[in-house]
Amino acid sequence: MSIKQGAGIKNSQRRETTTDLEQLKKLLDENIQLTKNLEERTKKIHGYIKWLRVWSILKIIIILAPIILGIIFLPSILGEYQEVFNGLGELSDVGTSLDLNSLINGL
Repeated sequence: MSIKQGAGIKNSQRRETTTDLEQLKKLLDENIQLTKNLEERTKKIHGYIKWLRVWSILKIIIILAPIILGIIFLPSILGEYQEVFNGLGELSDVGTSLDLNSLINGL
C-alpha cells in the first residue's frame, strides 16, 4: 500500500464521518422539532383534561345541590303546610260526594 492510497482512505473516511455527523445533526434537529410539537400537543391535552374535570365537578354539584337543599329545607316547608294537608284529609273523610268548589272553600 502506498502513501497516496493510505491518504485516499483517510480522506474518504473523513468525508464519511462528516456526512455522518451532518446526518446526525439533521436527525437531532428533526427530533428536537418533533419533541417541541409533542410538548405543545401534550399541554393542550392537559388543558382539555383539566376543563373536563372542572365540568364534571360542576355537573355533580348541579345535580346534588338541589337534592341536598331539598333534604334540608323541605321538612320545615312541609311542616308549615301540614295543617293544610291535614285539613284536606279531614275533608275527604266527610264524604265521597265532595266537588271541587267545596274543596276550594275548605282551603
